[in-house]
Amino acid sequence: MNKNLEKFLRKRNQAINNPRKYKDIYLNNIEELYFFIQYGHTQRGTLKNEILPISDWEMLDSELSIPCNYYEMDAQASFVEKRKLDLDKLAFFLQYGYYGNIITYSRKKRFLLRFSREPVGLVSPTSVFHLSVSVILYNNDYASHFYKLFQAGYMKNWINRSKSHIGDFIILLFDKVKGGNTLKPIVDDFAYQAILDNWDSTDLTKVTAYLNQLCDDQVAQVASPPSKMFFEFDNMNWQFTPYAALMLLTLRAQHGLENPDFEHPGFGNVTSLLLTQPVAPQKDEVLEQLVAKLHEQGFDEKMLLA
Repeated sequence: MNKNLEKFLRKRNQAINNPRKYKDIYLNNIEELYFFIQYGHTQRGTLKNEILPISDWEMLDSELSIPCNYYEMDAQASFVEKRKLDLDKLAFFLQYGYYGNIITYSRKKRFLLRFSREPVGLVSPTSVFHLSVSVILYNNDYASHFYKLFQAGYMKNWINRSKSHIGDFIILLFDKVKGGNTLKPIVDDFAYQAILDNWDSTDLTKVTAYLNQLCDDQVAQVASPPSKMFFEFDNMNWQFTPYAALMLLTLRAQHGLENPDFEHPGFGNVTSLLLTQPVAPQKDEVLEQLVAKLHEQGFDEKMLLA
């Protein structure tokens, strides 16, 4: 066993306890959400801008990202224990991510008007995993909405860059297969151009090699120290589920392409995780109350995503 894989497996076993460690943060954050529901603004208040007024809902940030982190972290712990995707937890994760990304997208579009410059590096690279998970769960509506953020901002450098190319791959793969096929890598020596060019290959040996490349790189980046700057894999979530590889398999399956029976020592049998139908969104009472408050304030998803 190589050192990267050995370190990865040690860290993976520790991931089972991560939701417990994060739960107090999550529970405290629910109080933050209830504060907004009751008073219509965050406890931080609302900033002023003379050029374009800032709406109260634009200030929502960690209030939505913390539930995202918690639910995905909890789903990841289940995956580590059972080698199955926890679809209910991932569905909750996607719902909070959906509203978080609409707000992020809206803020970034308005940034240029307010400050006369592009919002360089202000979108977290971990937000890319929302797009990947929505594809894996067959939620085409969410996927297309998440894609709008990256379609608008990827080549303008809105996303805070790490040294990983996996986030770039997720964005560019969706753009290639289901988007406008207009985006180009913004990094030198992009690691996964061959996979993009041959995502629909019928050569299963070649596809297996691509899947190994994605999974091996994720293992190496999770195992790397923070100084290596793979910071989307340097937290308690995103690390131990093969989102990029599973997204590739899912898109191939959706287009009627045969997939290899692919197994990896860090992730188990990835092909067995493929779904065959959409996962119905789950109801979250706190989020439903929050969305009702947003709509009271004039929050309009269709208008904001136009």
